This record gives sequence, structure tokens and C-alpha cells, in this order.
Amino acid sequence: MCRQEAHSPESEVIVKTAQDGCAEGLIYGGGGREGLFIKEVVPESPASKSLKLKEGDQVLSATVYFDNVPYEDAIQILEHAQAYKVKLCLKRKPDVPETEPIMESDVIPVNIFQLFYQSLCDKWS
Repeated sequence: MCRQEAHSPESEVIVKTAQDGCAEGLIYGGGGREGLFIKEVVPESPASKSLKLKEGDQVLSATVYFDNVPYEDAIQILEHAQAYKVKLCLKRKPDVPETEPIMESDVIPVNIFQLFYQSLCDKWS
């Protein structure tokens, strides 16, 4: 997807990287109001080999996959993200009324859905 803005001579291209891509080897710059940018892609790093990233790309968002992530690391990531807009993808077992007995042979379907959660901080108000 490419969008050309009338007031800007630059074009904006949004690149989605592979889910199994590794961000090891990226050096970031900027931050704050100017945004976060990829300052450097270290040659021969996992990021240089598996991602379609270039120096100067602006990082608009990031998705962290929690499969095979140690509990402590996952909690640290989520705690640091509390003050910002967060999009969570959750898996939840459906509610089962307490009056119905559950047999071991019963199969309980699992619904997968996306929940959009936005932390409302002073800076987003």
C-alpha cells in the first residue's frame, strides 16, 4: 500500500514483516514526537537477512508473539506497554454455566478473537 500526500514530496510505504522475522540487528533512533526510526540495519544480522527493512524506515507499531517467551519477559513487555495504546489478540474458553456438569469426554470449543484495548493516558486525551 502506498499513499502520496499532496503537501509532501515524499511517498509513504507501509511494509509488514514476516511473523517469524527477528529484530536482532536493528538500531533505532528518534523517539518522542518525531517518531521512532530504524537508524541502522546491522549487516549480516538476522534482521538484515529476514526482514524487508531499510535505514530511515519509521516504526509505526510492533507485534510481539508470546509463544516460547519466558513468563518474566512477557510480563516486563506488558508492564512497559501499559502507558501506551496496546492491541491484544486473546484466546478464551467460552463461559460454561455452573449448573451444567462437565464430563471429561466433553470437548470445549475455544474462540479466538481480537480485543482492542486502548490505555487512555493524559497524552492520548
